[in-house]
This record gives sequence, structure tokens and C-alpha cells, in this order.
Amino acid sequence: MVRKIAPVMVALGAISYGIPASLFKMAGREGVASGPLLFWSFFSSALVLTIIQLVRQRPLRTQATTPRQVAIVMLAGTASGFTNTFYISALHYVSVAVAAVMLMQSVWLSVLMGALWHHRRPSRRQVFSISLVLVGTVLAAGLLPMNRPLSFMGLALSFLAAVAYAVTLQVTGSLGHNLDPLSKTWLLGSGAFILVAIIWGPQLLSGPVTVAAVKWGVLTAVFSMILPLACYTIFMPYLALGVGPVLSSLELPASIVVAFLLLGERVASWQMVGVALIIVAVIYSNYQRRR
Repeated sequence: MVRKIAPVMVALGAISYGIPASLFKMAGREGVASGPLLFWSFFSSALVLTIIQLVRQRPLRTQATTPRQVAIVMLAGTASGFTNTFYISALHYVSVAVAAVMLMQSVWLSVLMGALWHHRRPSRRQVFSISLVLVGTVLAAGLLPMNRPLSFMGLALSFLAAVAYAVTLQVTGSLGHNLDPLSKTWLLGSGAFILVAIIWGPQLLSGPVTVAAVKWGVLTAVFSMILPLACYTIFMPYLALGVGPVLSSLELPASIVVAFLLLGERVASWQMVGVALIIVAVIYSNYQRRR
């Protein structure tokens, strides 16, 4: 049963990743800076996951783990913190569309990492699905035609965000198999918060804590950390090599649809074609796997 619903749940996690971009913009309209927003978002997710862990009464010492394994999983969780840090920094140099296209390079990066990790080459079907995703990403982001030069710094930062996101996709399904999924999610979230607190925490000292920052931080925590990490950690191990990264590409169509609904952003016809290509790639990869 779990294996059957795994693609749906991983897709749900990917879709949830497409929501925070619009929430970030809405928070910015209320004067919330990136630093406090990220800090309170990751703090809220770490707090919620800690409370869940305490209520469940499943201490790590009962799960046949070691301090070294716990440290490795927490270190892997910093990938999520790096993803958000690099991505928000990139937006100071390039548009959201350009940053989104660079972030979607995580699709082929994750497949490459998985192939190296598991010593298995991706199939032709998976390569074809990834190609569809990349073409659809360029169209869905509305990049064409390109009317202005691009910042090398922005491209580099957004590509680093893609690398970090690809690492997140891999580690959620490849590490900590002796841990139960919620304990693993808690450790990943805690590791991400520690990194974000180190990078963005000092910004909190330069101004007072606002209700808006805490409110938007809690809301984005649900969609940027708690829900996707839980979906990826629990269900990613049940997917075949290369399927998870393709499903993760649903983040971009989700961000476009949410931006249209919440922000009223215009969606061009070419963007809809790109969204359709991404969805076709997702359906194709899972249909072939089921056959």
C-alpha cells in the first residue's frame, strides 16, 4: 500500500515546495526581511518536529542508532538550509524565473548523484523524462525571449541552490534507514535550523521581533520544511531510481499556479505549455515504472 501511494505523496511534497515563493512575496509586502523570515520559518519547523518527537516517545537510543549516525543525518539536513539561503541570495541578482530554471537543474543533478551513489545508470525512459522536464521548465518560467543580460553571481548562487536541493532529494531516501521516518525528519529539520540560525540569526539583532515575521515564518514552515521533508523521508525510499527527481519538478508548475491564485501574476500561453510538458514527464515516468 505504501509503495502504491509513494509517487502521490512525493508529488505532494514537491507541490508544497512551490507554495513558499508566493508566501515570501506576500511577507515582503508587509515589510518582512528575508533573514527574519527564514529564521522563524526554520525555527518553527524544528520546534514542531521536536514536539512531535517528544509526544511520540520514540527516543533515538531505542532505534539502534549511534551518535555518529545522528550527526550525519543532521549534517545532511543542512542541505535544505543551504537551498533556501542560496536561492534567496540569488534573487538579489536575477529574476524569479531565471532562479527557478537554475533550481530545476536539481532534476538531472539528483539523477546523476543517485546513479553514482547506487552505481546504476539511469534508463533511457528516465533520461527522456528529464529532458522533457528541462524543456518544460524553460517554457514554464517564461524565459523566452531573453531580453537582458544575466548576472553570473545570480546564476552561480541559484545553481548552488540546485545542488543543495539535489542533495536533499538524495539524502532523504538514502540515509538513516535504521531511524523511523518522523525521527529522521526531526533530525533533518534540526540540522537545517542550526545552519539557518548561524547564517541569518545575526540579522535578528539589528531589529525588533515582529508579529508579521513570526506569522509568515510559521506559515512557510509548513510548506517549506514540515510537509515536504515528511513526504520525502517517508516515501522517497519506495521510488525507483530517477523517479523522485522527476516528481520534484512539480514544484515549478505549483509555484506558477499558486502565484496566479494568490498574487494575480499573469500566466502566458507558453508557460502553460511548459507546465503541461512537466506534468507529461511525471506521468510518463511513473506509468512506465508501473508497467
